Amino acid sequence: MKDILVFLSPSAGRDDLSGGARYANGLASLYGARLSALIAEVEADLADLPPEPDIRQAGSAPRKQISSIERAARTAELIQSAAADANVPCDILQAENPSASLRERVIHCAQVRDILIIDVRGPLDSPRKDVVEAALFGSGRPIVLVPPGTFALPENRIVVAWDGTRSAVRAVHDALPLLVRAREVLVVSVVDDKPFSTPQSGDALCRYLARWQVNAKFTAIHREALNVGATLLAYARQAGAGLLVMGAFAHGFERTLMLGSATRDVFEARIAIPVLLSH
Repeated sequence: MKDILVFLSPSAGRDDLSGGARYANGLASLYGARLSALIAEVEADLADLPPEPDIRQAGSAPRKQISSIERAARTAELIQSAAADANVPCDILQAENPSASLRERVIHCAQVRDILIIDVRGPLDSPRKDVVEAALFGSGRPIVLVPPGTFALPENRIVVAWDGTRSAVRAVHDALPLLVRAREVLVVSVVDDKPFSTPQSGDALCRYLARWQVNAKFTAIHREALNVGATLLAYARQAGAGLLVMGAFAHGFERTLMLGSATRDVFEARIAIPVLLSH
């Protein structure tokens, strides 16, 4: 990896970095890469709203509201300071085309970077979900969804969701820089979801990864009462993994609208570990 993109929402009232910002800075430090930060409003952040007024302090001066520009500037200061502490070169990206939409800006920035890191809190809803889907379909680059409280990088154990589709193959190859550093990689297939045209492909994938000096093992799992996405997330959490790697919208977006997908399952879940998605 040579250039890591992180998409950040401006935050006020906090002097610490989000999980996504820490994760991106850590990756850049680990790989000796440049960190590029795109900072833009995407939704109202309830965590950053001022507290409810205290009637016991009715006579005190009202709390000063912080403008979006001030919030963005503060976020830029925080990420640049953290990058400097880690000896990571950091760029704050400016809009080259002021008329471009946020979706277009994210796509264009991600196309010329190795990976996109973005924060998620709880189920992924619009408009943040729209930005994620636009990047998945428009940039051709992998995305890592990072939940709050994420500090560690996935150097211990990584789970790879495998179903032999093009998107799963793409996810494996996009994640190779991370897989080769992991102590253990667990390749898993949810076998009671759909028939596999090549039932032994999970073992074949492990043999391929071994050529990259990756310690990979294959396991078949059952979803039982859970949906596929929840099954994969639960397995990764129980395995103590630091990252789940999976293909996104493997069967096409239009078909997914009718049939659903593991990707949508993940979007609707409250993820506890970072998830790398590729399409």
